[in-house]
Amino acid sequence: MPANESLEKAVGRLLVGRLPGKTLDNDFAELLKTGTAGGICIFKDNVESLRQLSDLVDNISATSVFNPIICVDQEGGAVQRFDDVLSPLPSLMALAATGSEEHAQTAAAVNGKQLHLLGVNCVLSPVVDVASNPLNPIIGTRAFSSDPETVTRFAGAMLETFLQEGVVPVIKHYPGHGDTGQDSHSELAVIDRSRQSVEELELSPFKNCAQLAPAVLAGHVWLTAFEEKPLPATLSSKLLEEVLRKGFGFNGLIFTDDMMMKAITNRYGLPESALLAIEAGCDVVLLCSSAEELKQSHQYIVDAIRGGRLKEERIREANRRIEQKFPLSQKLASDREARLTQLESWLDDDNARISAIYQDAICLLKGEMPIVDEKPLNVVCPRHIRYPFPLAACLKEQLQMNGSNPSIREIGYTVDPDQSEISQLISALKGKRVALLTFRAGLNKGQLELAKRLEQEASSFFGVAADSPYDCLTVSDSATYLCTFDPSLKAIEELAIMLVHGYTAKGKCPVALEQNQLRASELF
Repeated sequence: MPANESLEKAVGRLLVGRLPGKTLDNDFAELLKTGTAGGICIFKDNVESLRQLSDLVDNISATSVFNPIICVDQEGGAVQRFDDVLSPLPSLMALAATGSEEHAQTAAAVNGKQLHLLGVNCVLSPVVDVASNPLNPIIGTRAFSSDPETVTRFAGAMLETFLQEGVVPVIKHYPGHGDTGQDSHSELAVIDRSRQSVEELELSPFKNCAQLAPAVLAGHVWLTAFEEKPLPATLSSKLLEEVLRKGFGFNGLIFTDDMMMKAITNRYGLPESALLAIEAGCDVVLLCSSAEELKQSHQYIVDAIRGGRLKEERIREANRRIEQKFPLSQKLASDREARLTQLESWLDDDNARISAIYQDAICLLKGEMPIVDEKPLNVVCPRHIRYPFPLAACLKEQLQMNGSNPSIREIGYTVDPDQSEISQLISALKGKRVALLTFRAGLNKGQLELAKRLEQEASSFFGVAADSPYDCLTVSDSATYLCTFDPSLKAIEELAIMLVHGYTAKGKCPVALEQNQLRASELF
């Protein structure tokens, strides 16, 4: 931003907000128009249809005094906001399970191309955390692998592709969220290991991607080896300036994770935490809060500069970096109808390209591939608030398309069933053919008990891990367990096609189950 631009606008360009609905409301429109906000992060509850989303993005761009940062968590798998209107995307771990960097490039090309046509100029992906903790409550299959070299390789392939498609990718969650036992949405996440260990594992992919990535998102993670007191990376100048910038030579943008997360707000409050993040070296602050709270944070930062606490040059430095990645000259063009028509015309072909990836990712973790035919089968699935897991319906559909008259029954269970519910299920299913679908069973230990009991009591049994592959560790090695690495509807549909048509599972598990079996079994 030019030196003569107002201080208020210079501060505003750093702040990215969140809309409360499916249109650009008057409050946020005013913030964008006056330069009090520099962008919008779009979430699933902002989306109704492709045309509505296109209108929304265009309105954000047209209203803003800047070339606004319009970003989205469009990772794939469990975290994607546009899967109802754009092509659904496999999780990053599913991509790594294919073993193909070309598949990762295809997913990034489809994602980046669609976002670019839509007018979304920034994707908060890929995740370069290392999936080293079987019971991590927030990362899991959002990460590629438990091997940092695999993470680096697949992340690099996706970064190059995103950049080619004209979208700014943001790697996350620096300095690494994969080994934490806490969800930073709720509390401060902690990694309490030696500096050497952290450098070899968590920091390695960030260091390796530092020259390629245009932006890094700092997570609310406390590394005890670097900060004696409980200070998250978001607020740590040691981790941001000394390690990331000076140590790794990173010259791009540093985003914060959402500052509304309780890991931050419980301790500092929103305005103070936003200021602390900028002081520590963050250039873009995600304030996924109300318009009023963003406005208050903006004024708090302006007052801190005028009062001498924060140097104006820190703001100008951040503005220069933002302008390099989101220059005003690249503000969204007005040919919305042409872009939307082109996007719609590509969806069928893009969806077909993605379907092949889903199938190649499905992995046989244990046992032999099961056969699903006309014989009675009980499909036992968790009743999850977010994911429907319609495996029974998908199997029926595929069998009927083959001319069969299937006898498939769906039985739901509580995500974390208690002993009473488990006993009732076992009583109803004893001596019958059972397919059990599990979802993050290590965090919902009733599922582990249910899997053990069903393996023993059913006449035939196979399991499907719809997310974490560690679910298979609770049953014997002779039992059959598959993994989709992905809880989405598309993953379940592709699994049903594979089971009915007898396709071989090609995927390879990208996390070290054997190395983590003892650790997982102790935790389970």
